[in-house]
Amino acid sequence: MLRYQRLVGKPPQLRRLSGLTPDQYATLARRLAPLWRAAESRRLTRANRQRAMGAGRRYTLATLEDKLLCLLVFYRFYLTEDLLGLLFGFDRSNVNRLLAKLEPLVVEAADPTLRSFLRQAKRQRKKIGRWEDFVQAYPDLAGVVVDATEQPRRRPPKRVQRCYYSGKRKRHTLKTQLMISRRGRILHVSQPVPGRVHDYALFKQLHTAERLPPKTRLYLDRGYDGAATAYPSPDFSLPVKRRRNHRVLTRGERLHNAWQAKQRILVEHVLARMKKYQVLAQVYRHRIARYGQIVRNIAALVNFRTQPLALSLT
Repeated sequence: MLRYQRLVGKPPQLRRLSGLTPDQYATLARRLAPLWRAAESRRLTRANRQRAMGAGRRYTLATLEDKLLCLLVFYRFYLTEDLLGLLFGFDRSNVNRLLAKLEPLVVEAADPTLRSFLRQAKRQRKKIGRWEDFVQAYPDLAGVVVDATEQPRRRPPKRVQRCYYSGKRKRHTLKTQLMISRRGRILHVSQPVPGRVHDYALFKQLHTAERLPPKTRLYLDRGYDGAATAYPSPDFSLPVKRRRNHRVLTRGERLHNAWQAKQRILVEHVLARMKKYQVLAQVYRHRIARYGQIVRNIAALVNFRTQPLALSLT
């Protein structure tokens, strides 16, 4: 059976299975431990619980490290519950219950600032007068790249097929908007929406521009054409788009677009890191209500892996 103790002395295997080094894994498990104990205490002392304290079936995976490994292997390879149960030695229904208990705790353990970073920074912006002082305190908000990513999903019921059909991808998808700093840190993950929603429509629907300080430089792609005129602030950086009366771009405009692409390539690198977890790369086959939590968990794990200094400073 697959267990953490069999992998702790084999760093390459642990990293391939979980995406984390042994030190990162130990740190994440240590942060997760008090959250797990608090969640279990609430579950066992809830008002409608019929069993006495201490009653009930024991977990097949006795240690928290093994439970975390089960969740990370699921994210990394997107196995079915049947196969995951065979690997860890318990029934598929118990796999589902374990994942449902662990998933809400991962963001708080991996990156506790992901949910509240923008709100906290907006409050501090009112207290810090000079923009230079604010950028020194919050360097991630000097420049922000915004983009949306789509993931295929199973064909939905006929009554909602049209709203999930993406004309760009030519299939049914789920769309999520990300805000990423110029240092590669994920600052915000939106709730998923049907793939039919345009990137710019989602940008307006989520009030993305209003979430950022007025002087933050915002890097967008051609899909957000018109944002600079619709929102006087923040400072937008957009590529030049060819139009019917402007079919040929000048050399200066082409150079500007090349520079713009270099600034935005960072978001593609971050999305590639996220999609190494196959739960975000394959056709999504679980409940849609669960999808937003999974995307936030993967974003927090990517921040945890790549931004340890940034997370310790905030």
